[in-house]
Amino acid sequence: MNRSIKFGIYTLIPAVLAQSLTLAADETATLEQRIQALEKQLQANAGLVATTTNGRSLAFAGDDYSFQLGGRLQLDAAAYDPKQEGNDFGDGTRIRRLFLDIRGTVYESWNYRFQYDFARPSGSDSAARGIRDAWIQYTGFAPAITFGQFKEPFGLEHLTSSLNTTFIELGLTNVFTPDRRIGLGLSDNSRHWSYSLGVFGEPAEGDVPDEGHESWDITGRLTYAPLNSDGNVVHLGLAGRQHTPEDSGGSLRFRERPESNVTDVQLIDTDTLTNVKDVQYLGLEAATVFGPLSIQGEWVDTHLSRDSGAENLNLSAWYTYASLFLTGESRSYKNGIFDRITPKAIVGQGGIGAWQVALRYSKADLNDGPVIGGEEEDVTLGVNWYATPNIRFAANYIKVLELDRPGNRYHNEKLDSVVLRTQIDF
Repeated sequence: MNRSIKFGIYTLIPAVLAQSLTLAADETATLEQRIQALEKQLQANAGLVATTTNGRSLAFAGDDYSFQLGGRLQLDAAAYDPKQEGNDFGDGTRIRRLFLDIRGTVYESWNYRFQYDFARPSGSDSAARGIRDAWIQYTGFAPAITFGQFKEPFGLEHLTSSLNTTFIELGLTNVFTPDRRIGLGLSDNSRHWSYSLGVFGEPAEGDVPDEGHESWDITGRLTYAPLNSDGNVVHLGLAGRQHTPEDSGGSLRFRERPESNVTDVQLIDTDTLTNVKDVQYLGLEAATVFGPLSIQGEWVDTHLSRDSGAENLNLSAWYTYASLFLTGESRSYKNGIFDRITPKAIVGQGGIGAWQVALRYSKADLNDGPVIGGEEEDVTLGVNWYATPNIRFAANYIKVLELDRPGNRYHNEKLDSVVLRTQIDF
């Protein structure tokens, strides 16, 4: 090839490469500018889309707000073996809970939460209300202030989420559980203590009969954990509640299912109690965690003051249980309640999940004076398999050891029950 042609080619190649590199740099800069513009637009309009630290819930966050969408599904099945002819409890299945859960923060100091249970739509039965939590909370100083519908601060099992309770249903102390009501609450906590105090009216979907005065409560709880580290907890708690049943003209009723919700049978039931002026509740709590072993118990005493010559009443309930993780996990404890179980080895990632066994004894006494609501003693054997932190399978065998309710068809019924649950939350 001619030397002049070769020289031209050799000089042309660097020039072409230099021009190509310049164009590529310009295009890269333009692309980076476009990406930055899109990021600013996303932040200004829709927020940043991300998953929460637990890896389950969808969350949106901007400079001044956050929004998290979650939910839960709990499917139950139960079979019953009554020992007395004619006592039918109804084997079957039920969607126990089907939650939509929305929560978030506004301007750092304002929290909010809304829960709706599609398995419990509005109805005439006060136990069948769809609206669960519905509140806003200000955390700009201590104590935090909560407005809206939330759980009254009474009872360790009651305040622990249904996702994290050791047994499928609560023990017989649940007969005195106040559940959620509209109120104003104050609360604060640290690693070793917590307190909460609130004034409450009626539930969100509870109509006041004849447009009369609402019932009202003053409820408070104090907890102390002298030992609180990973896998080692000692918990002590004290709770009190003053209930004034003005909405029903001084009438109320205590009744409870046999530690299974797949039945409408109430083995213990005081029927309607009249002339009730007020009710005082006192609750004591204790729990320990030592590695995979945990022991927990509660006692509730209830005193009814009555007028118009009606006799005052004292009713009570208590339970105690022990649980053990065969795979070595420990119950998680935070702010005076027990939290989610995280398996050491997750199913689907080469593990077998977390396996837990538990045994509970519970007793309720609704017999006092002229009132024969029943005295019940139960023992429950439970097995839990946590396949992942948010998928759990549970089985409970419940034996009614004693039912003392003279004059009632269920008197001396020694019921055997098997209850199964499948749950997932996100």
